[in-house]
Amino acid sequence: MGETVIIQRIGERCGIMLPQEHLDRLGWKEGDHVEIHSDTGHIEFVATRSSEAEAPGNRELIASAAMRNYYAALKELARN
Repeated sequence: MGETVIIQRIGERCGIMLPQEHLDRLGWKEGDHVEIHSDTGHIEFVATRSSEAEAPGNRELIASAAMRNYYAALKELARN
């Protein structure tokens, strides 16, 4: 499910306003802490508390990140 958001200036930093439906799906709310991971072309937000790790949809997020990170290896394995 792709949705376009806009990067906006917020004081001295920039931010992305996350749609509420995505936050609800992950069980996240204002004030929760998340880690940010990025590489060329991708950014990933990961809950830092164990209670959030079991939030609905987070397993799919983790699987998606793993597939992006290991795309070449998975593609090669699929050929064999």
